[in-house]
Amino acid sequence: MTPHPRVGRDHILDIAETLFTEHGYKSASIREIAHDCGVTNAAIYYHFPNKESLFMEVMQRHAERLHDQMTLAGANIDSPRERIVAILTTYVDTIAGQHAPIFMLRRNMKHLKAPGSHRGLLMKSISQPLIEAIKLAQQSGQIKKKPNPEEAAALLLGMLHGLQHHAAGGEGKNISQNDAQMAVDLFWDGIKK
Repeated sequence: MTPHPRVGRDHILDIAETLFTEHGYKSASIREIAHDCGVTNAAIYYHFPNKESLFMEVMQRHAERLHDQMTLAGANIDSPRERIVAILTTYVDTIAGQHAPIFMLRRNMKHLKAPGSHRGLLMKSISQPLIEAIKLAQQSGQIKKKPNPEEAAALLLGMLHGLQHHAAGGEGKNISQNDAQMAVDLFWDGIKK
């Protein structure tokens, strides 16, 4: 086996992401990941104590990328409502397909030892830009203080996931930017002052 010239943590994560996405958590083995990286199993275990930690690192990278994209989308928008729309539109663009890598990977979390706690940590990271925008809307007096920002973010994301689930069961259409706008409109009109 000839070692890959870029073998390091990031390269391993890239290869693992591809294999976990294509084959699923249970089917992708450390041996296969090591082979595709051009290293031994021991090299993988040098960076990650087990397959689950490697998988969670792949998921965390997805969450951080999405967090950064959502933060950037709302960064220069003064209106809290429009900031929330921009953040959710970015989220929608990422989750629009049922075969988006984040969904393909998230479906495999059920095979982990504590899938609920892992999912909660990832969603907290992803929802943080939305929480901050909701706090801004509350502080400026545009929306009520209840629900709290974390609950409000969960409600908005839940609406989008509900729409995604409904769209997937229907004609196969994906949710769109219009769906993000509709979710914000329903939310905003329901809790505005």
